[in-house]
Amino acid sequence: MVITDSPLTITHHASTDGQRIALSGDLDYTNSPDLDTLLRDLELRAGDTLTLDLGNLVFCDSTGLSTLISAQRTAASAGAALTVSTIDVKLARVMEITGVDHLFGITEETVRTEAV
Repeated sequence: MVITDSPLTITHHASTDGQRIALSGDLDYTNSPDLDTLLRDLELRAGDTLTLDLGNLVFCDSTGLSTLISAQRTAASAGAALTVSTIDVKLARVMEITGVDHLFGITEETVRTEAV
């Protein structure tokens, strides 16, 4: 499933081991409700993995960051794991500064440093 709410594109794929969500563009107060709705409707089970691809996320305001934290809470409440496959270096820095980076398991290997 692909949700395009310019300037944000949300791509969602279900797999046998969980769910994958890729975000591209800007995640802000105007389109965070779209991601929040998708997160509420996810069918996560204990042992599943929710994978977030944030490598093409160009901008994320405080509402967007809050929605990403909700993704982590959604996974945790279902007994699922949350992983980040890629993340833009600027967003990784914001998460580090705000102290939420530990919730997402961000590593040096997942941080995308080149421009999108």
